[in-house]
Amino acid sequence: MILRPSLWMLLLFAALVLGSVCPASLSAAESSMPEDTAASSQGKDELPFSQLPDPFVEKTPRNESAENRLQLTTLLTKARLQDHRGDVAGALETYQRAYRLSPGSATILQEIVRLGFLLQRNEIASRYAILLAENQMTMTADALQRVAQYCLEDGQTERAIQLYERALALLKKEGAHTQVLGIHFRLLSIYQTHGEPKMAARHANEVAKMISEPDKFELDGVVEQFTSGGLRSTFEKLGDIYLEADQPDKATKMFAKAEEIAPSPEVHLIHSAKVLAARKDWAGAQGKLDEYLEADHRVAGQEPYSLLLKVRKETADSPKAAQTEVVDRLRKLHDASPDFAPLAYFLTSLYAEQDDWDNAIAMAAPLIADETDADALNDLCQAYIAKSDWSALVSLLATSLDGNYNLDTISEPLEKLIDDPKKWDELATYLKSLTPTETPLNERIGIARLYQLASQGETAWTWAESTFPDLDNQEEARLLMQFGLQAFRDDQEAVAEKAFRSAIKLGLPKSQTSLFYFYLATTLEMQDKTSDALRTAKRAALLDEESALLRSRIPWTLYHAGRTEEAVKEYRTLLDKFADDFANQQTRQVIRDAKRLLSAIAGQKDDLPQATEWLEQVLDEFPDDTGAMNDLGYLWIDHEKNLGRGFAMIQKAVANEPENYAYLDSLGWAYFRLGQYEQAVSTLEHAAKLAEGQDGTVLDHLGDAYLALGKKEKALASWKQASDVLQGEDDAEILSQVESKLKANT
Repeated sequence: MILRPSLWMLLLFAALVLGSVCPASLSAAESSMPEDTAASSQGKDELPFSQLPDPFVEKTPRNESAENRLQLTTLLTKARLQDHRGDVAGALETYQRAYRLSPGSATILQEIVRLGFLLQRNEIASRYAILLAENQMTMTADALQRVAQYCLEDGQTERAIQLYERALALLKKEGAHTQVLGIHFRLLSIYQTHGEPKMAARHANEVAKMISEPDKFELDGVVEQFTSGGLRSTFEKLGDIYLEADQPDKATKMFAKAEEIAPSPEVHLIHSAKVLAARKDWAGAQGKLDEYLEADHRVAGQEPYSLLLKVRKETADSPKAAQTEVVDRLRKLHDASPDFAPLAYFLTSLYAEQDDWDNAIAMAAPLIADETDADALNDLCQAYIAKSDWSALVSLLATSLDGNYNLDTISEPLEKLIDDPKKWDELATYLKSLTPTETPLNERIGIARLYQLASQGETAWTWAESTFPDLDNQEEARLLMQFGLQAFRDDQEAVAEKAFRSAIKLGLPKSQTSLFYFYLATTLEMQDKTSDALRTAKRAALLDEESALLRSRIPWTLYHAGRTEEAVKEYRTLLDKFADDFANQQTRQVIRDAKRLLSAIAGQKDDLPQATEWLEQVLDEFPDDTGAMNDLGYLWIDHEKNLGRGFAMIQKAVANEPENYAYLDSLGWAYFRLGQYEQAVSTLEHAAKLAEGQDGTVLDHLGDAYLALGKKEKALASWKQASDVLQGEDDAEILSQVESKLKANT
């Protein structure tokens, strides 16, 4: 779940963002507007209508650029009038529409952010604040940090990094050492998490310098606020960052400082060994590890053992000899301390690599129930399968269940088991010999989930049913939810229906029951039980009339059933009720999806104005919606309107998702419409390759592009392939067009 800023934070965010931009007139377009347009007309017209001049008729039609400037000026004038008259919501929407005509306009963005926060549409304001921060070079460091934090919480890491880096540069000029240190810490963590050790090390340099000399940077008394776990752990972290960046000398200094602050000789041995290994001083590293192991230290988990293996592989006659030597040495330590799980599990992994399943089981099995470990669970699962120890495997299923009764931890070896007919038949025979009433509860659940992995829904359901008497209502509901959703994902709708119906009978609170009705309606519709699906969707909506999500299942069901006109009517009802609810982010997502679908329906009817308007509304609220950009750009390009803006939108969509074949198809078609046939063919060939030749529209477009280049044979082959694909798709119009092209060019 994405964490959202609290209200006080958003208010501060707004103040910082808006306070960081100097008031200015609204861009070049606004400055050219007559000044009297901002005021409403007073009194009667001075000239009677009979004396008005004839309408102006242009000798040369305006090009797209001129048309855009005129439209922008009109929208800015309208927005200012709406704002002046107190129609804040209308002004916001008009400014949002104007922004796409002048992308990057800081003054327009400032108005959108101001009005968004004024209306308490905080998420919208925050999205545009990001754009403002990226386009307004005079924004303050505090404002940049707030926007960067929002980006980070929203999963927009690259944007967050850029904004933090800008804030950092400003704060350094201001001498704000405390804030500078905080951003360096934040950035080194971000870079480390995202696998960029060199960049992390760059910020580690600054952190090390500042916390080593707090007096110099006026940081007395505040350093501890930034050093989670204490200064020692911070220097250790810096040392590890330097090692990842292949800077062992700097790592040595950091580990030495850690040791000065709080001596820990055994840990320092490991640090020294890591540094020596980074320098490829294998003998030195071996010596430090020997000291550690001979003293029987247990403070560093599995790290010393994996480092020992790495060192021995560099010095032994062969990797196999190194592994044998390490296993022999560590086995002696294990025998003296069999309950030390890190060592036992490390040995388990080594035995598993050698297919020594007896020893792998001997190492991990006694500890796994009390100290679960993902790698050890996987190794044990492989061992039991290899040994055909089905009783032990069933027990391991119970141990491996997570809080949602899933077997994700061991799914990989289980899937390999399912794909092995001989092994699976052996296990199935064993499972048939079990009696559910005599099998422990978690083992029954594990067996049910295993059968689901094997796509044997009915058998899985039989085992799941056997658990219900032993579960309280909430636990049963949790199992039924996971079970039903998995069955639905596996296209086993009948089994999913049983699960959701069983959950509904539990007498749960309305909030839970309504969600099961929601999923049941979906499952029923996927079985073409439209009447039942509609009744169920309406029950879900009645249980919580304030939920847009639940209400949306009604029009979705109608649309899926092909009852398009009814679906449009219900979607409009949904929008009438929930469109102005900006407080609930789930509702906003439902509204976005509804508008996207309404646009698609309008497009199918060739209603271009309505299709584009719905997408414009989506982009008003979600200016970075890549899918809406692509769809709107494609609509314009396909109808040869707003070619420049449409092309730019599609290019941005492709830049965001360069491997999305649908977006590449739009780009290829844009090149075609612009007469750039070589680029069209190249782009569409790439799109067809990514689609694995299974998208009829892409192949149709590629045929058109080939023909434009005079490559008739290739065009015919592409159209023939498109025709074959479209035979299985529900798009008779495109199929008819393709077949007409084939006939006309054969």
